[in-house]
Amino acid sequence: MKRKPLRRLTLLMLTIFSLTSCVLDDDLDPYEGDPRDKFTGSWRVTETSGYKSTEGISYTITISYDPANSSQVLIRNFGNAGNAYSAFGIATTGRITVPLQEIASGFMISGGGSSSGNTGMSWNYTITAGGDERTYQATAVKQ
Repeated sequence: MKRKPLRRLTLLMLTIFSLTSCVLDDDLDPYEGDPRDKFTGSWRVTETSGYKSTEGISYTITISYDPANSSQVLIRNFGNAGNAYSAFGIATTGRITVPLQEIASGFMISGGGSSSGNTGMSWNYTITAGGDERTYQATAVKQ
């Protein structure tokens, strides 16, 4: 008689394990790829800050993969600093964060951008140059 409860218990355990180990493929998130992919390329940036001297100024930035770090991008001409200067940013799904860094002597930047679809971004950043600190807002459109 003791064999019957043992068989039932074994059968119950096998059933439980087989049900809990199954996951429908539809429930799994597909691999989204590298979060940096949507950001790489050339972007036309238009500053929309309240500073009369920069309101409406447009310039091009180039975002590329940082070969030294799989979560970072390199942003050339960030803040209209010139094509010879690059900042690094940390890319996550839908966002680039630019930590405080000096990209040229006395030229400090920090901020971030959020994607709006695959061809647009909104940026907020701070530039400190020559002792003056200013905060900017900008939009970017992929070229």
